[in-house]
Amino acid sequence: QTFRLPMNTHIGGDKTELPLRDIIKRLEDTYCKSIGVDYMFINDLKQCDWLRQHFETPGATKLTAEEKKLTLRRLMRACKFEEYLAKKWSSEKRFGVEGCEVLVPAMKTVIDEAVQAGVESFVIGMPHRGRLNVLANVCRKPLTDIFCQFDPSLKAADEGSGDVKYHLGMSHRRINHKTGKEINIAVCANPSHLEAVDPVVQGKTKAEQFYRHDEEGRQVMPILLHGDASFAGQGIVYETIHLSDLPSYTTKGT
Repeated sequence: QTFRLPMNTHIGGDKTELPLRDIIKRLEDTYCKSIGVDYMFINDLKQCDWLRQHFETPGATKLTAEEKKLTLRRLMRACKFEEYLAKKWSSEKRFGVEGCEVLVPAMKTVIDEAVQAGVESFVIGMPHRGRLNVLANVCRKPLTDIFCQFDPSLKAADEGSGDVKYHLGMSHRRINHKTGKEINIAVCANPSHLEAVDPVVQGKTKAEQFYRHDEEGRQVMPILLHGDASFAGQGIVYETIHLSDLPSYTTKGT
């Protein structure tokens, strides 16, 4: 026996009817595996349907052999970077990305797709955890510059700042290897009050869009990473969100 699928689902692909066993299997493959999808709170039906289509369509999340190899290489770089720091400076206090190394290939994929869509500059705000890994493997900050910050003999004047290494940011121009285009990636410096960087990133993005005459936000893209607790617990996150649609503040999406 087959059941007619509702219009607002995409689990059938090009089919409008499926047996109950197949319906359950496809829904479990979409919503009960390693990726959690939370979008039903969005009031815009078009946005909900877009997300639903990109997750529910059969085979939507499958990667090609080349994409799997690229993801593995990026994941290995992230893992080995943390392993090296842990082994070389075992007594140093670190805010590593262990357990969430997939952050690095995920960010690089977001950047690859955005560059293909025309984005030329990225402004990133993030907490301490994983910052050095992002600087090394996403921004490609020279490893010698990162490792020397673990040297206790390094004086503040050598860096131009007496701040700790997990507060520092950088701006770097590099070639995006997937597209061959030159892009700029900036990671904003931020204090221990992690979410304080949110409006700074939005302001820096807005300023760059202004001087590029990028009224639609297609050339400069802000990226914000949050910890679960700080996202839910700090009002500055919601204050930044509340300003996000005002004409003089909007960056056309983050």
